[in-house]
Amino acid sequence: MKKKLFIISVLVALLVLSGCGSATADMSSAAPEQPASAVEQEEQPSAEPEQKEEADQSAENEQAAQVENGGQDEQAEAESQKNGRIVVIDAGHQAHQNSGQEPIGPGASQTKPKVSSGTQGKYTGVPEYQLNLDVALKLRDELSKRGYNVIMVRETNDVDISNSERAAVANNAHADAFIRIHADGAESGDPAGTMTMCQTASNPYNGGIYQQCRALSESVVNAVCEQTGAKNRGVMETDTMSGINWCQVPVTIVEMGYMTNQQEDTLMQTPDYQNKIAVGIANGIDRFLQ
Repeated sequence: MKKKLFIISVLVALLVLSGCGSATADMSSAAPEQPASAVEQEEQPSAEPEQKEEADQSAENEQAAQVENGGQDEQAEAESQKNGRIVVIDAGHQAHQNSGQEPIGPGASQTKPKVSSGTQGKYTGVPEYQLNLDVALKLRDELSKRGYNVIMVRETNDVDISNSERAAVANNAHADAFIRIHADGAESGDPAGTMTMCQTASNPYNGGIYQQCRALSESVVNAVCEQTGAKNRGVMETDTMSGINWCQVPVTIVEMGYMTNQQEDTLMQTPDYQNKIAVGIANGIDRFLQ
């Protein structure tokens, strides 16, 4: 009997142990589920980098918009500073003359060469057409800073534009002032100084605008000589200049100085003196149009 009870106890114990093992096995097989969930959470991308990237892109877009708007504001400001005045600048002559003939004025029977290459520095060797362009470009920049709308007849020496065609540029633009940049020359090296030129009151082609041209010429020569200290040779009136005769807007020829005079020839090749001439012409235009 005791032996039988012992066997039963052993069987019960085995059954109990077997149940515990199964429970343990179930628990051990379920345990990895939590780490797997953690791994999944680690592999799932966080929303924070996307939000940061979107924020960065938004900031970049805003900055780009500010830059664009800033550029538009600067352009609008530059346009608002325009004074509505139009100045046409003609750097006299060109690298290669055109000896073909054209009427000296509208309907004239008298003719002149269309355009020459001008004179040359006796001491510097610089051709007049180059000096004229150097000063014309400086005048362009000076007038632009002052709010003028500037039109250049030429910005290079390699052109072929007759004197009547140069006047047409100013006429077509309805210029408030047409400035023709030139330099002078003489047989000797003695003559020096600055002068301007316009037509006479009895000019058969455009005598009706004589008073305006005379006023522009006086204003410019006085202002240039104030800036440079050059001798003021005043205003010369002549009806022989086709570049003036074809004009229907206020026009003047500026003879900056003599390229046959050693001092002036040398001075006119310096950027400082060229700037003084440009500022002087601009001052003269300001006074004329005020």
